Amino acid sequence: MKPSDAIILLKKEGCDERLILHAITVSRLAKKIAEKIESNGYEIDVDFIEVAALLHDLGRSRTHGISHGIEGAAILRKLNMDRYARVCETHIAAGLTREEAKSLGLPEKDYMPQTIEEKVVAHADNLTCGSDVVPIEQTIKRLKETLGCSHPSIKRIKTLNEFITALY
Repeated sequence: MKPSDAIILLKKEGCDERLILHAITVSRLAKKIAEKIESNGYEIDVDFIEVAALLHDLGRSRTHGISHGIEGAAILRKLNMDRYARVCETHIAAGLTREEAKSLGLPEKDYMPQTIEEKVVAHADNLTCGSDVVPIEQTIKRLKETLGCSHPSIKRIKTLNEFITALY
């Protein structure tokens, strides 16, 4: 799939322009991060990341709730795009454990990003607010205000940030 095909799919599924601009911002940032990682000799699928980042919020065409990742994955699985579907499921914060998913009313499953590609998209999304790239500290501050200082997602976002930045 090409980036232009991903944009067409977002529009076809009913994503608004604001969401598409967010997806484009996340995609550009994720691609830039992936290229830095690749230039340091790591094996990473930059083309996949570019498209996956465009599609990460596809489920917001159906809901803006926490289940948007599951909804996007369902749309992509119907299109036999399982690898992209997995990115939708694992991009929220820095992933959700099985227990957290259950407590949020999501299907009981581990939604933690596993591949470097999944991690890069989640990280780029954490660095994006709307169509603006923001420092990780701003994301953490916003989550602390929303979820509380001791929420496990905050530590995971910090850990993911450290992991990704160490690669470039």
